[in-house]
Amino acid sequence: MKRYKLFLLFILLIFIGCTPKQDFVLKATPSISPAKLAILPVNNNTNDVAGGFIFRKVVYNNFEQDNAGYDIQNINKTDELLNEAGITDGGQLKFVKPIELSEILGVDGLLYTDLDELDFMTYPYYHTRSVKGTFMVYNFEKLIWVKPIRVAIKYFGVSSAINTISGAVSGDSDQLNAGMTRAAIDIAVHQGIKYATIAGLDHELAPEMALVSKKLSHVIPRGSRDNPAYVKKSEDEIKYLREKVSNKESIVTDEMYIEEKEKAEVLEEIIPILN
Repeated sequence: MKRYKLFLLFILLIFIGCTPKQDFVLKATPSISPAKLAILPVNNNTNDVAGGFIFRKVVYNNFEQDNAGYDIQNINKTDELLNEAGITDGGQLKFVKPIELSEILGVDGLLYTDLDELDFMTYPYYHTRSVKGTFMVYNFEKLIWVKPIRVAIKYFGVSSAINTISGAVSGDSDQLNAGMTRAAIDIAVHQGIKYATIAGLDHELAPEMALVSKKLSHVIPRGSRDNPAYVKKSEDEIKYLREKVSNKESIVTDEMYIEEKEKAEVLEEIIPILN
């Protein structure tokens, strides 16, 4: 009986450990949206090296289909210009001011992405697939919008957990074995889904990446591509910045170094799936 109690405690800890954590984002200063947007390399805060490259490509491909009012700069052109400037990784972007990136890339809009979470966890009675990115849009040097987007698809083995617990409490070995067998099948199924997704879409979390990207294109402020007056103004600003750089003049002001941004609590998006 002691063994059964320990097993029951293990199951309960799995579910308790699934409580969503608080999340925080920066508050952005309202401003006009840019017209031409460069999708910058991802700042990958996870241990999945390939995941950052794939996530950026998913976001870029989604914007190609739904540009949300922006002229999206070709990702290869963005990388070529960044490489010429010695920037080869998203982690290096923090050492370059947004105004400098706008001049380098010839765009008024910059989409920064922090990849905060790539998780695929499989337990006997609980499985989760989650992706979280924090997105920041700059118009030249001004931060105009910040949004964390998280998609967590959760599968709870309710029937198998109930059978296992009931069998353990009542001493019914048939019911206990049925619950544990169902849990083992669930693990095999979810592992199969993982490897099938890798084979077909290059990453086990590609579907969740796509959901995050779709959400992004729906909530990001609409771009100013169709505002001719603003487009002309931004193009003139880029020419002005490039002239200053060619004359070896600084385009970074003191205010850009001391700008402070507040934090505000936000809710995460969670999609539960019960069997």
